Amino acid sequence: MSTVDERIAESGILELYEQWFGSNITPDPAINYRELIINKFNQITSVGFTIDEFQKAMVILCLIRFVIYSIRYNPITSFKICAIGAFSCFLWILTLNDLVRYYYDFFGYCRYLTRMKDEEYEYRRFALIFAEARYARVNWKEWTGEISPYHFEWTRPLFNLVPERFHHISEPIYEYVKTDLFKVVKKFYKSQIRRQALFLFYVFVVRVGKKYCPYHVRWHTAFLVLHGILAGPVYQSCHRARAFMIRTLIPQGRWDDVINVRYYLGAIAFVHISFVCYAALHAVFSQYFYIPFIVQNVELHVGDRPKKSIYSGGYTSWQDAFTFYDLDFKESMRLWWGFLGRGTRKQREQRKKKKRRKGKGKDKD
Repeated sequence: MSTVDERIAESGILELYEQWFGSNITPDPAINYRELIINKFNQITSVGFTIDEFQKAMVILCLIRFVIYSIRYNPITSFKICAIGAFSCFLWILTLNDLVRYYYDFFGYCRYLTRMKDEEYEYRRFALIFAEARYARVNWKEWTGEISPYHFEWTRPLFNLVPERFHHISEPIYEYVKTDLFKVVKKFYKSQIRRQALFLFYVFVVRVGKKYCPYHVRWHTAFLVLHGILAGPVYQSCHRARAFMIRTLIPQGRWDDVINVRYYLGAIAFVHISFVCYAALHAVFSQYFYIPFIVQNVELHVGDRPKKSIYSGGYTSWQDAFTFYDLDFKESMRLWWGFLGRGTRKQREQRKKKKRRKGKGKDKD
């Protein structure tokens, strides 16, 4: 066994893998599935759920939708509808994973985030073990000469084409490309491109290619871009509050203030994560949700939902109630527009009355 394999075995990574994926679990035929469901429900309502469970739930809901719409329309149309909703949900899942990374230090302040904290801890431990093993394996191959430590040696033939009288210029450039260019590109990607990936996707796909991008994806992407702008100050404020608690309140023994700050930070993390889960649930159903002021700005960019297209998603009843340039404050500040944005009971009754009046008018004619 090589040095790297021994390191993996000693670190217990195989046992951890089996613990995660359940390969060493044997089913018990005496399991009471009703008790399992009740215990899982009690667990979720007492200490919360994990990101993995939430993602699996979204996949199951998407598959159920696919079956239902396959019966209602056909498999191809159903696949298109579900794929659009699943992609929008995927964007929210990526945001949810980012929130777990940003709020990880606050998970201990809210008991409903306990299982997310345990899941993230195991994931980081698992990833660290893999990273150490991979780093050791790559270093070993570099030391033994199996692979080159440089990433752009393949450019050597290009520089050989340069005339010999210009080698005093081309050789330093080649050395820079061979030794330092990869590190510079990697650092630039992590510091600039990866952080702006969603914004670049919004610019080039949602805005430039909006003719080919479904409205549902454009709406949720625009909301996510605006969410990223508004969430940045929230992250910074929370971490400053935690630093103030650690560096000032705890040394001064102000324990009541420490408890209050912990409650506030835990509540902010829980509410923010719950909101993203709420948005992902709407997205997987090809639906929309209403948040005052934010949704109005989103729809100024993407426009109103094309109601004649079955691929545009579900209900946006607020678009029927008012326009952005003629705002009714009471209507624009309303948070509840019916289940999944379908509209309130009063609105549905009013629509039915209008249809009846139109029907009576046609009968008289």
